[in-house]
Amino acid sequence: MNNPTDTRRSPRVPCDIPVEYHIKSDRPQEGRIVKLGTAGALLTPQEPVPLGTEMVLNFRLPVSNRPIRTACTVRWADERSVGVEFSHLTLQEQEEIWKFHAKESARQRKSRS
Repeated sequence: MNNPTDTRRSPRVPCDIPVEYHIKSDRPQEGRIVKLGTAGALLTPQEPVPLGTEMVLNFRLPVSNRPIRTACTVRWADERSVGVEFSHLTLQEQEEIWKFHAKESARQRKSRS
């Protein structure tokens, strides 16, 4: 069912991907990406991150193990998770995320049936 208040530009798929993130020039921190789409992600950081914060994420997709490094902005935040919008994904990185999304979506549909 579609959520009329959902303003995402791309669908996201549940996942559990380790991520390293940097805020400004601070030390790298670790978290988990728990939902991933081609335009953004939902992640669980070590500490709360304010709305509007600019970050750099480093992660690898399980399908290809290809490293992805992208700038992003926090568009949604609560005390346990943040929704980020990617700023600089290459076309190849977008394609890798779509492949991962398609594979995970199919796997999850199959496990529900």
